[in-house]
Amino acid sequence: MTTPENQTQDDGFPSANPIPFRHVMAMLSESVAVLRMGRVIYANQALCELSGKNRGEIIGDSFLNLVVEGDRTRVSDALEQLDGLPIKFGLQRSNSAGRRVRMKTSALELRGIYANAQGICCSLTDVTDYEDLILDLQRENRRMRSHLDESESLLIALAPYDSNDILLANKYIEAMLGCSMKDVLSGKRHLFDFVHPEHLPRVMDFYNGFPDTHEVFEMEYKIISNDHKTKWVRDMGNTLFVEHGSGMPRRIDHTLVDITELKNKELELQEERRKLESIIKNSTEMIYRVNKEGHFLELNPAGMALLGISGNLHQHNIIDFYVNQGQRVGVLQQLEKQGYAQHVVKWKVAGNKIIDVVINAVVEQTAQNEILTNQGIVHNVTHTLEMQKLETIKKLAGGLSDKINTPLMTFQMNLQMMREALQSGQNDAGTLEAYLEEMEEAYRVIAGAMALVRNKNWEIEEVSDGYGGTIYEIEKKA
Repeated sequence: MTTPENQTQDDGFPSANPIPFRHVMAMLSESVAVLRMGRVIYANQALCELSGKNRGEIIGDSFLNLVVEGDRTRVSDALEQLDGLPIKFGLQRSNSAGRRVRMKTSALELRGIYANAQGICCSLTDVTDYEDLILDLQRENRRMRSHLDESESLLIALAPYDSNDILLANKYIEAMLGCSMKDVLSGKRHLFDFVHPEHLPRVMDFYNGFPDTHEVFEMEYKIISNDHKTKWVRDMGNTLFVEHGSGMPRRIDHTLVDITELKNKELELQEERRKLESIIKNSTEMIYRVNKEGHFLELNPAGMALLGISGNLHQHNIIDFYVNQGQRVGVLQQLEKQGYAQHVVKWKVAGNKIIDVVINAVVEQTAQNEILTNQGIVHNVTHTLEMQKLETIKKLAGGLSDKINTPLMTFQMNLQMMREALQSGQNDAGTLEAYLEEMEEAYRVIAGAMALVRNKNWEIEEVSDGYGGTIYEIEKKA
């Protein structure tokens, strides 16, 4: 006949259970084992599932048989010390790979048949998946950290509402600022220490504006590195919010890119543009830009004065100033065919004055070669053409003068000699006839030169002046 002390229940324990809170431990999802003298006297269902063994295989067996061989010494020491500190070790499984567990131990007062004997309660948590996740996160963190450090941009993370609290910075800070990352993270140095004094107030307002004034914003400013080099940076700030945090900011990320070379080129272009605008504005030649239909888009003061334009520039069309619209067609055809044009045309300008101008124009095209605008310079060559004509006439007159100079001198000398002969009373008919014959010959020379100036002595022809106009050239025949 059995007594209550040796009667057992379905879980293998005597009916007078010596394990306090057995029913509570049986309901836990945490693995629990109770040890006495190193052997398992209780194991809940969670431990059976964790180890892959049934309760009959665990009860009465040494607890260390559940531990992988390499960790048994450490686990044995922990069971002896009972200092309450958690320990991690590998747990063997009968039908699959082992698991990593974290165990906490505490002394347990046993009852019933184990009364007056010290027990140990072991709580085991499966941390395999957790540690695998941690390892993956660590690997990912190292990979991301490597990318951050290899980035050619300075990355800084700040605490929200406190721009002096730097949480993170990458190693590019050493290349950009010339100071160690350790000095920045320790608070010994700050980005603000390197900002150009001229820009510092705006930069501080920019940083302090996150996250309330702006969530995402950027600005450009100058910094002075430790080697006293001035650099331009583009600072892009972004607010990172706590997930499901009802709009609560987590940190403020700033990415600083060195744009010194780009900024210097931009400043150079701005200076060149300023100079060009000054040249265009102060030029004495007309400089213009018109759209495909001919309406003015831009016109410098010299052009406005030449054409007599005032008020809204876009209401005027360059076509209206051509005396001969066929010349306008010629300009457009050359622009369309070659992309540039050079023509001498006649314009009717301010005061209804008709002038000759040279147009040098080029086109602005789309990627599909569609003409959008054309622009150019206009030279007033009226005076130049007139001077060329006068110079041609001057050369012509000079050539004729050289040709008839000798016959005219013959006329003068013979007249003088005939006058002297008449005054002296010498009426030698033969002498006078000789004088007249010489004068008659001189006249023929003069008349012949005048009559044959184009056909015999010189060639006078109209040739191009290189600008679409003509000039006169004189060449002596061989």
